[in-house]
Amino acid sequence: MSRPTVLAFRHSTGLGGMGRAADFFTPVLQSSCRVVAVVPLSAKRVGSMHVAAAWPAKATAAVGAVLRCTSALATKSPKAVYLPIAQWGLPLLRDSLIVVLARIFNCSIVLHLHGSQLPDRLASSWALRKTLERSHWLVLSETVAAAVDAAGCRAASVHVIRNPAPTGGTPREVAEASSRTGRPLRIGWIGTMHSQKGFDILCDAVARLKRAGAPVSFAVAGLRSDVSTSRMACVDEDLGVLEPVDVLSFWTRIDVFVLPARWAEGLPFVLLEGLQAGCAVAATWSAGSAELFSRGCVERIGSDVDSVTAFLRVCMTDIDGVRQRQQKLWRELRPLYDPDRVEASFAEFWQEADL
Repeated sequence: MSRPTVLAFRHSTGLGGMGRAADFFTPVLQSSCRVVAVVPLSAKRVGSMHVAAAWPAKATAAVGAVLRCTSALATKSPKAVYLPIAQWGLPLLRDSLIVVLARIFNCSIVLHLHGSQLPDRLASSWALRKTLERSHWLVLSETVAAAVDAAGCRAASVHVIRNPAPTGGTPREVAEASSRTGRPLRIGWIGTMHSQKGFDILCDAVARLKRAGAPVSFAVAGLRSDVSTSRMACVDEDLGVLEPVDVLSFWTRIDVFVLPARWAEGLPFVLLEGLQAGCAVAATWSAGSAELFSRGCVERIGSDVDSVTAFLRVCMTDIDGVRQRQQKLWRELRPLYDPDRVEASFAEFWQEADL
């Protein structure tokens, strides 16, 4: 069977989970298919590298991606388009235009959904369903696959491709990692600092503990989005945007990671990284991470200050117990996220898909 010719899209490495996903899946795609071009989707940041790209830059990047797409479709004649699809706003409009262009050039569409919000938008929008119908979907979990089916969008196929657990380090021994004699509980945040991700909720919970005299410290890394200077007052250490090689060192300096997102996250790499590093991990539930919650690997919390504060207090009194329980369950589930297994599943899709 000949390798399909594919026009691929990807996000930049510095764009959190979408960038990390691109770093993993794009090389596998290039080894499995004949990739005629790789079109960047992310906007470039100017000025402070700690701050997310401004809307004018995002709009410029969106227009540029559509123009590059049009040129590649007209000159490279790919058989399929691989697109890590966005879930809302301008990025989703951009991706919808890319899908329409690909249809005009008679290309098969492969949509890689790294989140879990889009099925609800599909269910509520006939226009979106019509635009994305007859696409091949790659989704994070069986729960998301069922949601895509239930949304009423006629799909060519739906396949579960999990995000890979991180490599490059081994989980810390719980006893060693949890030794807190003489030091505070180390709370960490890595990723975009945005209210929809609940960064402000975590800040308020940490500030509440500090006002009560609790021995805690708070280190953060990542892009600043809608974060005020006053909100950062509770932060003890701001590491900025980390290079991929520096991410592991971040996890070795914290005990607890909390993601109290207000929206439905997908399967953030940060949850997998935190578990792999032996941290205590808590987050709000989402379909993309359903297995981690149902198996008990990740503590389920609400997107409110009281819920986050309660979890942090539990960690202050029994960090060993929380870690040991989560690590036992994570060891049982981790084979599903083994990078070699994920890579094989992704490559197998391209070998067997009817494109």
